[in-house]
Amino acid sequence: MKEPRNNPFKYYLAGTQIAATVFASVFVGYQLDKLCNNEIYFITIIVSLVSIFYALYRLIKDVNKKK
Repeated sequence: MKEPRNNPFKYYLAGTQIAATVFASVFVGYQLDKLCNNEIYFITIIVSLVSIFYALYRLIKDVNKKK
């Protein structure tokens, strides 16, 4: 029997999803910092780091699930 080939678009979509998640979280964090009149953008940094770790967690979970 022929084994199914890996679809390269799933990796493209995963990268796009990670980029969109990080971009959206940076935007939200920046807007919250502007709203709170913070000179140091600590909310942006915290929200960005949380979203990066979440995106990596989802990527690892999806890759392990598809094996």
